[in-house]
Amino acid sequence: MKNFVTFLILIGSFTIAAKSQEAKPQLLKEPANWAFERFALPPEFAPDIPYKGVEELRFSPGMFNKDSATYFTYAFVAQLDNVTTVSQSNIRDYLLKYFKGLCNSTAKNRKLVIDTSQIAVSTEKKKGAAVNENIYNASVNLFGVFTDGAPVKLNMEVKVFMNAPAKRIYLLFIASPREKTDVLWKNLYEIQREFVVSN
Repeated sequence: MKNFVTFLILIGSFTIAAKSQEAKPQLLKEPANWAFERFALPPEFAPDIPYKGVEELRFSPGMFNKDSATYFTYAFVAQLDNVTTVSQSNIRDYLLKYFKGLCNSTAKNRKLVIDTSQIAVSTEKKKGAAVNENIYNASVNLFGVFTDGAPVKLNMEVKVFMNAPAKRIYLLFIASPREKTDVLWKNLYEIQREFVVSN
């Protein structure tokens, strides 16, 4: 909880802390013991993201502790309203704008010097995924702006969920600097398996 409060203070310039504390999980209800955040899309730190909707996040207990095995390990879901299709390039663009904005805003807040031109995203379709599943592997080179600003390589998976009647798409992101062979990915894959599209 202490780390989560610190996080809210650090990003106070681009989230509405009071609202996020009052918000109840509607999309990402688990893990219940991971800290929770919810905000509207596009976020204030990345206003050029071309989607409206909401995002919910769950932060591992060690998310903001560089010495923790679960440093920068978290899950988040983006609900994209009035959208019926999303491509691999759309997902890459989302992540690039998102993390450039996040790192830039947080670094300024914490008086860290970083070069956002070094932030890069690569995506590829996940091999071996079930026929009815749309999953992408992603790699994001960014900066640990919640700690010392040092470079971080974030390994991610992005699963796409469709809700055609509601004209909504949900992007579920699971992420950690740890390699996907690490045992902590079992928890992240459980989040992915248990996620259910909201009606």
